[in-house]
Amino acid sequence: MEEARPSTAATEEIEIAVALVKAGNHEAYTSIIHRFEKPMYIYCYHLLKNREEAQDAVQEIFIKAYQDIHRYQPTVSFSAWLYKLAYHHSLNLLKKQHRRLRIMARFKQQEETQEHIPEQKSAITELLTYLTPEERHILLLKAVEQYNFEEIAQIMDGKPATVRKKYQRLRQKLMEQATKQRRVGGLFAQSNE
Repeated sequence: MEEARPSTAATEEIEIAVALVKAGNHEAYTSIIHRFEKPMYIYCYHLLKNREEAQDAVQEIFIKAYQDIHRYQPTVSFSAWLYKLAYHHSLNLLKKQHRRLRIMARFKQQEETQEHIPEQKSAITELLTYLTPEERHILLLKAVEQYNFEEIAQIMDGKPATVRKKYQRLRQKLMEQATKQRRVGGLFAQSNE
């Protein structure tokens, strides 16, 4: 299984690749894509809840990162910088999607005849639907990507204490919902700090 976060050696390789791209070696960007493509897809999929949109988002994020790589400063890790781009891009997509749905609902005059293919959702996936995009973002960065609160705060342009409090609240929210659904099983019982 691929690591959630790059090791120190991998981080150094990424920084070298970034420096090469900045110096004009555009082929060095391929190694960056290979390293982050899968984690970016998983991250975007959990935020957007749609495979095709997640795939498109990942491509757009890598294009944006390539275009803006000159703005990257190693005061934060490249990984954190890339996740920040992904977060803002995904939020923009969700806002557009919400506007589009409102417009479509306004102009619909006949009953919807949607064909739903029943999908089995895991307990965790179902619980994630009760979180806002920001809460899912924090949970994914903390639990899946294993960022600490300081790094998450940098990605979100916030304060570590605020992120920690939001994380505690979202855990409480998930535990309450899991209890309602009788699926406690200790999923979120540990702090993961």
